[in-house]
Amino acid sequence: MSGETKQRISELEAEIARLKAAQPILRDQFAMAALPVVFERYGAAQFDFQLQATKAYAVADEMMEVRTSRTQKV
Repeated sequence: MSGETKQRISELEAEIARLKAAQPILRDQFAMAALPVVFERYGAAQFDFQLQATKAYAVADEMMEVRTSRTQKV
């Protein structure tokens, strides 16, 4: 394999890694889905976005646990 081919493969692998890192994982998707409810429940007017994001991820973590427990039963 030529040096040019190895270089191109390395570049493509780096691009694949970058794209995977940029893609939201399932936990992120659950948190995004929970965020509107968190805003409604805790009020967007508080402007404590870190607290609201933390709560959205807490909901996402619970969703992940339920999903894991159900898929293990199958």
